[in-house]
Amino acid sequence: MRNILLLVAALASFSQAGAYKATLAIAPALVRGGDLPSDLIAPFQKAVAEILSWEASMIPSIKVVDPADLNGLLETRGWSQRSDLNDAEVEEVRSTGRELDATASLAVRIQHLGTSVDWKLALAYRQGTVDKTFKLSGRSREDDLLLDVRKRTLEFMDSLGLSVPPAARQMVATRGRVPWEALMEYATGIRDQTASRPEDALRHLREAQKKAPFLPALQVRLKTLERENPGK
Repeated sequence: MRNILLLVAALASFSQAGAYKATLAIAPALVRGGDLPSDLIAPFQKAVAEILSWEASMIPSIKVVDPADLNGLLETRGWSQRSDLNDAEVEEVRSTGRELDATASLAVRIQHLGTSVDWKLALAYRQGTVDKTFKLSGRSREDDLLLDVRKRTLEFMDSLGLSVPPAARQMVATRGRVPWEALMEYATGIRDQTASRPEDALRHLREAQKKAPFLPALQVRLKTLERENPGK
């Protein structure tokens, strides 16, 4: 999901202070229940992982593990069949991330119902020699989902006295809503691209970009597909 960068901003602050260096592994999102069309669940999960990975990589002090590598390891453990972010599943993400030398792992669970979204986030990380877990959950109107997560996370970090990088704080102040329709178009584009329907995929990805022109992952996927299919 876009701009959940504030979840990892605390890790960046540790790194900037010279006390912590984060390598972040981002698990494919868990989408369970709700009313998301079945043919869009897998591509939606992939879209979320792409968005998070690109957003997190914009923090210079954080190295992001290739999401495809993490996905491969998690799938050997049946990750896509998981149903929640309980403690055992969070630890599964943590241990799998460590196999790729990650010092922090992020997992997301989403359930879309009507015009609202129930969401859970879990950040499993190591500070010094101590394993820690940060969890956050809530319910948002679909278009307010990312905006609400940013605000809630910033409030949480302020309460802990963590130093949030100025760039992240500015992002919260200036970024607004991300239309749910943009995320759905993004996922539909991935679905069509996977099914070898490049013209349909381009149409949906371009529509997603119109609705949300500030998603780096979307821009990269769209431009790459355009290069592979000139003139379409």
